[in-house]
Amino acid sequence: MFTPSFGTKVLLVVICALTSLIAAIVAGILTYTTQQSLPETVLYAGGAFAVAMTLGLSTLTALGLV
Repeated sequence: MFTPSFGTKVLLVVICALTSLIAAIVAGILTYTTQQSLPETVLYAGGAFAVAMTLGLSTLTALGLV
């Protein structure tokens, strides 16, 4: 069975975090364009980041990569 090294695991987590950041930015922009206030926009973006990061890390864990 393939077991990734520590450096590979760190890189996968960083990729997951950056992908989640992109999802949060897109969610924030889409929310802001619907005339929502800035605090609501930040709240939606934070929620999108948390959901995307949880989903990404859960997937990596289920695949045995992290």
